Amino acid sequence: MRKATLNNWFWLLFSSLLMVSVLFLSPVNALAQIHKNRVHRVAVIAFAPPFLKSYEGLRAGLESRGYNLDNDLFFDVHCLGRDTSKVEPLMAKLAAADYDLIFSITTPVTRAIHASLLAGKFSMPVVFTTVADPLGSKIVNNLRHPGGNFTGVSHLSIELLPQRLLLFKKAFPAMRRVALFFDPDVEISKRSLDQGFLRQAAVDIGIELVVVHVRNRDEMIKSCQNFSAEQADAIFMLPDPLSVAHFNELLELSHRLKIPLMVVDNMLLQRGGVMGYSPDFYGVGFQAATIVDQIFKGGAPGDIPVQNAEKVNLVVSLKEVQGLGLEISDDILRQADEVLR
Repeated sequence: MRKATLNNWFWLLFSSLLMVSVLFLSPVNALAQIHKNRVHRVAVIAFAPPFLKSYEGLRAGLESRGYNLDNDLFFDVHCLGRDTSKVEPLMAKLAAADYDLIFSITTPVTRAIHASLLAGKFSMPVVFTTVADPLGSKIVNNLRHPGGNFTGVSHLSIELLPQRLLLFKKAFPAMRRVALFFDPDVEISKRSLDQGFLRQAAVDIGIELVVVHVRNRDEMIKSCQNFSAEQADAIFMLPDPLSVAHFNELLELSHRLKIPLMVVDNMLLQRGGVMGYSPDFYGVGFQAATIVDQIFKGGAPGDIPVQNAEKVNLVVSLKEVQGLGLEISDDILRQADEVLR
C-alpha cells in the first residue's frame, strides 16, 4: 500500500513538472494551443450588401490558414443598408458582448466606428478593408505603426484614380466628357477629386470632368433619369459608397445612353460596366485574414502595419462593350489581366 501511494505521488509530481516545463520552456506553443482551442467571435459590419464580398474573402482566408469555420469561428454579420447612423447603437450592443474583433468594411463604416472609439464606447480591435485612405481619413496615425485599435488593408482607391482615368481614355480614345456621380458630404469622395490628382490627370489627357452630386437614392435616380448624352460620353465611378450601393442606376444610365461605364471595383463587372482597374472586395478580405490571425494569436492591432492591397487587376468586359455597340482599343485588350467575353 505504501509503495502504491509513493508511486501515485511520483506520477503526480512528474505530471506537474512536465506541465510546468511545457508552459515555461514553450510558452509560444502553449499559447498557440490555447488560442487554437477557443472559439473566436467576430462582429462584421458592412455598409451595404455588395461589400459583403470582403466578408466572404475573410472567411476563405481564415480557412486557408487552418481555421475551421464551424468550430473555431463565430461571425455576427451586420449590414447597415447604407445608413451609418446605425453604427453608434450597434457599437453599444457589441461593447457589452464578448467579441474578439470587429471586421469593418468601407471607409464610412470604419470612420463611424472610429468615432465611437474616441467617445470611449468600446476598446475592441478593429480590422478594416475597402478603406480608400486610412491615413487621410484619420483612422490611423501612421501606416507602419497604426497605434490604437485599428489596422487593416488599404484599397488604394485614391492612389489609383489617375491611372484608372488614363486607362479609360486609352480604351476609348474619342472620349471627351466623363460624368462623376458621388456624395459631396462623404469625405473620401471629396478627397478623390481634391487630393487624388484626378483633376490634373483629366487636364493632362484632355478630359472634362462632369460632376454630379447625389446624396441619397432618390437623388441618384433623378439625376440618372435626367442625364443626357450631351452632358457626357462616359461614366467614371469614384470610391463613393453611395454609387456602389446604387450601382444599378448608373448601369441603367450607361445602357440607356450607350456610353461606357468604368467601375470602381472589378467585382461589379459581374453585373455590368465595360472595365475596371482595382483590387477586389473579396481579395482584400482574404488578405485581411493574415492580420486577423495575428490578432487572434495575441498581436496588438496598433503594432500591425496597414497593408496595401497586394494585387491590382485590369479587367475588361468585352461582352458589355459589344452589347453597347462600342469599340475598345486593341492595346487595352492586350494589356488586360482578364477579358470577360
